[in-house]
Amino acid sequence: MIHANETEAIPCVGGCGLFGTRRNNNLCSLCYKKSVLEATLKFEPEAEPSTICPPPCPPPKSSDVAVQEPVKKQRCNMCQRKVGVTGFTCRCGHMFCGSHRYPEEHLCPFDYKQSGRDALAKQLPLIRADKINRF
Repeated sequence: MIHANETEAIPCVGGCGLFGTRRNNNLCSLCYKKSVLEATLKFEPEAEPSTICPPPCPPPKSSDVAVQEPVKKQRCNMCQRKVGVTGFTCRCGHMFCGSHRYPEEHLCPFDYKQSGRDALAKQLPLIRADKINRF
């Protein structure tokens, strides 16, 4: 049931060159959307200034502000090849590719021998008999 009033070609009141409808206040769909958007932005309630002013925030101390370290790219420490998720982190703290992951390959400064001795000393307590006091 189309009424004759709705099918009439009325030029858009917005002057865009398209045809509008009476349902959209003689505006085309684009101009109607713009006008509705402007109307909603126009009637937004403005924030009333409060009578109670909050105390000013103290400036942040330099020690409180955390300094963000730049994100390190995942590269081999020897050949600078991108390793991504396949990189190996050595005990010396550096990231290496598959060919430089062994301590012999990258001249690792970490002392594995002393580390092993310390681990064994913690795990295996020393069993020693008490000294005999001679009179």
